[in-house]
Amino acid sequence: MFKDLIVPVTATSGDDDAINIGIALAGSFGARLTVLEMVNLPMPLASPWGLTPEMAMADVYSRLRAQGEINVGRLKAKLGKEAIQSDVRLVEAMFAEPAQVAAHHAHYADLAVVAGAIGDTAEGAVTQACFGGLLLESGRPVLVVPPRCKTVLPPKRIVLAWRPTREASRALHDAMPFLERAEQVDILVIDAVDGELGQGDEPGADAAAHLVRHGVKANVVRRDAGARSVSSIVLEHARESNAQMIVAGGYGHSRFREWAMGGVTRELLIAAPIPVFYSH
Repeated sequence: MFKDLIVPVTATSGDDDAINIGIALAGSFGARLTVLEMVNLPMPLASPWGLTPEMAMADVYSRLRAQGEINVGRLKAKLGKEAIQSDVRLVEAMFAEPAQVAAHHAHYADLAVVAGAIGDTAEGAVTQACFGGLLLESGRPVLVVPPRCKTVLPPKRIVLAWRPTREASRALHDAMPFLERAEQVDILVIDAVDGELGQGDEPGADAAAHLVRHGVKANVVRRDAGARSVSSIVLEHARESNAQMIVAGGYGHSRFREWAMGGVTRELLIAAPIPVFYSH
């Protein structure tokens, strides 16, 4: 059960959508929602005549902190109108990236909710960095909410992208509060490999049986990708089944390597029109 939710503000157009989803989930699960107003303070620069930082940096910090306080006030006013437990924190990042600082705060949450961005854009680079830090450094699942997303939460229909891997297993179990409430969960197996070291004699059947024992209404859907990408098959099936959420394992050893390599994680991140729940 989700009892602590956290939403780091990314200063992108999708923040309001992520916060609204966080509010809806907090109300549904009886959870506490914490919103992080992130203040990214630039590292002080040494002057040409010594190691003392330029005095101008003090003015920069003051302005950034003042704007952060204004944003905190607005967020508190917004959350104060909701019938949920909530908290807004002003969080400064100077000697670490904002994503790393957000990941530290997420250690004490059940789920991090973060804004997404459709396509390869400058705004998308910001949200991807935040997502990567949360996914790979917090140890907690991450729900990415695309901008202007209109969906039912908790979701009634879910697509679980299944592979017999540690990441996919983590995603399955971390998303259990959603799966148990859903009316239908499709376990989507793409390019199944049977056999002992693959996905069993009936790929996906073991995952379905496990979910059924948890009271989840699950069924297996097997698809062959052929020349198409795995992510395109996942998105197609989500659209055809009117799914409101995708659950998937998040892969990659570092967020920089992952973005350079591409892969299903990144492709879903920049293309999914509905929330995607990731675990690593």
